[in-house]
Amino acid sequence: MNIAPGDEQVMVRDMVRRFLADRYDATSMASGPMPAEDWRALGELGLFAFLLPESAGGMGGGAMEVMIVAEELGRALAVTPLSDSVVLCGHVIARGGAAGAHWSEPLAQGDAVLGFARGGIARAGALSGAAGIVPGGMAASVFVVACETGGVTLVEADAPGVARSPVRLVDGSIAADLRFEGARCVPLDISEGDLSAAVELAELAIVAELAGAMGTLLDLAIDYVRQRKQFGKPIGSFQAIQHRCARLYTLLEQSRSMMLRAALVRDDARGQAVTEAKAYVCDAALRLAEDVVQLHGGMGVTDELAVGRGLRRVLLLSRLHGGSAAARMALAA
Repeated sequence: MNIAPGDEQVMVRDMVRRFLADRYDATSMASGPMPAEDWRALGELGLFAFLLPESAGGMGGGAMEVMIVAEELGRALAVTPLSDSVVLCGHVIARGGAAGAHWSEPLAQGDAVLGFARGGIARAGALSGAAGIVPGGMAASVFVVACETGGVTLVEADAPGVARSPVRLVDGSIAADLRFEGARCVPLDISEGDLSAAVELAELAIVAELAGAMGTLLDLAIDYVRQRKQFGKPIGSFQAIQHRCARLYTLLEQSRSMMLRAALVRDDARGQAVTEAKAYVCDAALRLAEDVVQLHGGMGVTDELAVGRGLRRVLLLSRLHGGSAAARMALAA
């Protein structure tokens, strides 16, 4: 199995890395949602089109491309709606027929954010019921809703009957507490299998973001223990600290291996591989982030240091789509 990225993938990875390096450093990482102008700039660079299927006017990016882009965003601790808006909703509307086709271009250009929700009952073109907390929901232009009654519908965010209240999440992003009260909805012609495939790609993106964040947090910890002195010596020279960092490195490399396996398996085996990766990486990332904060001492939990903000970002990512608990339940079923 060839795990090395191709030339085009390397070019995209380097482009994203340079873009983020110009905008994020230890003082600004995970300090809040990515500004709308930066999100649009990524769209103008063609990044979102790179990830969208050809049927949505994209370049047909698959699991490997999603993994590469998401890992770089995670490495910068960037707070973005990539997994749900671009990957999940983008692939749903691409496979959902003509009903959502006109949203493909605004999504690819970064001009529109799409929110994914589960809940509500659709009858006679109207959707009613609670959809719960939707990450990025206050910025969404349209919602892709997997209904309780089956099927997937599109609901425009400013349509009559759509009620949303802002909820600040732990990483500083703003979600929506979403409810529908007879809101007009348009059904998408998408099968349950296609919806599951889109969710799998989104969960792969979450795993990759977590792996990228783990790498950055560990780098920050290694740099800190080399500089912080106690008893006249860097604390990184103490065997107990070295052993702890070695365990964290093992968590990181195991997480990357699980991520790569999930991205490289056959399409018909991806669901199982992504679930296995999610079950491990969500817990491993949270453990690493917590240990990195502890290595920094009391300052680690403050907004002043990137590790404290990074922990909050990891905490949110590790809970999306049910987190490791939902993954273990799926594996046990």
